[in-house]
Amino acid sequence: MNRLISLIESNRLYVYTSLAIFVLLNLSYVFDISVNFKISYIPFLFEFDTIRFVSVTFFSLLITLVGSFIRNDFIKLIWYILLIMQYYSSAILFTYLPDISFYIVIQNMVLLIAIFLADFIEIKKISLPEISLANNIKVIFLLSAILFIPFVYYYWSYVSFDNLLLDKNQIYETRDLFRNINIPILGYLMSPLSRVLFPILIIYSISSKKYYILIISVMAIAYLFLCSATKSVLIGGIIAVFFYYGKHWKDKFKLFSFMIISLIILGFIMSFFFNSNMVTGAFIRRVFFIPPSLDNIYYQYFNDNFSLWAHSPFGSFFSEIDLNNKDLTMFIGEDIMGFKGLNANIGILTEGFISFGYIGLILHAAIYGFVFVIIRNLNISPHYFGIVFAYIFYLNSSLLSTLLLTHGLVFLLIIFTFFLRNSADE
Repeated sequence: MNRLISLIESNRLYVYTSLAIFVLLNLSYVFDISVNFKISYIPFLFEFDTIRFVSVTFFSLLITLVGSFIRNDFIKLIWYILLIMQYYSSAILFTYLPDISFYIVIQNMVLLIAIFLADFIEIKKISLPEISLANNIKVIFLLSAILFIPFVYYYWSYVSFDNLLLDKNQIYETRDLFRNINIPILGYLMSPLSRVLFPILIIYSISSKKYYILIISVMAIAYLFLCSATKSVLIGGIIAVFFYYGKHWKDKFKLFSFMIISLIILGFIMSFFFNSNMVTGAFIRRVFFIPPSLDNIYYQYFNDNFSLWAHSPFGSFFSEIDLNNKDLTMFIGEDIMGFKGLNANIGILTEGFISFGYIGLILHAAIYGFVFVIIRNLNISPHYFGIVFAYIFYLNSSLLSTLLLTHGLVFLLIIFTFFLRNSADE
């Protein structure tokens, strides 16, 4: 018992802060979200059940303590971020919404188990060329320029600088425009540029004080945003800068916690004192509670009708599924939920389940967990954590094939392997 208390005390930053966020998220749901968003395309209702509340609260406390046993600082950081962003949100939704299946809690428990086991998996190091980023920054810069040029050539005449004002109607119009003029190969280049290469250049420019590289990279990301009006393109650069500060992995959890707590409190202030739901709706509701709500809808539809990955490149050659000639997410949004134009995004965990039940779920969680085993083994500098965090953020909105290829996770691992390996020791 004394050893457990000592272990908790040595990890008090993670444990106490996580539990504080758990309490704040409960308060946000009960007094803000369930009040202001009970009538929406996804209604958030509040129905108190003592047994569910006590059980979920007690179990959440135990799960929070489990992370204290993780030895590696990088894996511990990932585990606690996923605990807050994935498990807490699903547990709270299950507590207060009677129609929510316990499955959405189970899938995030499986994910946490995968990350916990990643702490014990060692990869035999393979001898590969190690290229110093500082000595070869021109290579990254040249590669970025070569991949960037097609966006200028094909899209320049279509961009509108008005999108930088983030006007909602203008952004939706631009998205429709670029869907019609979409050039497939550029879709695969967008994420490697905006979420990997240019963020790396931004971090390098800050650490080396070469601010001309910073200016060029920021302008390039802004231009890529104009070529799609997709806000996640901007997020890559912003997150990279936000998580730059701090030399240790624990510092990144401090930054993450500060961001979450600040936004929750700001959401309360805006709602109760200024009668504005902008922060609560755009951040807390969308990031924490819409994803598990959509997961529940997918679970209900596919529970006895697994797709066998027919919706993705991994299984489309071996099986078929009737989606009315639509993408999976559009089929659920329009045909099942009944909202025209609604793209009901899901993440790789639910995709695994709808593909092959709990076997598929475990497989997808294991693949995702192994990604962090690889990154841990690369010993990258904590300064580059913002680039990794972007792929945690996309967990709930990407299919596995999309995350690996279109969103550039495979490309990220390649660049990290050759240019940032052992950068933590520099």
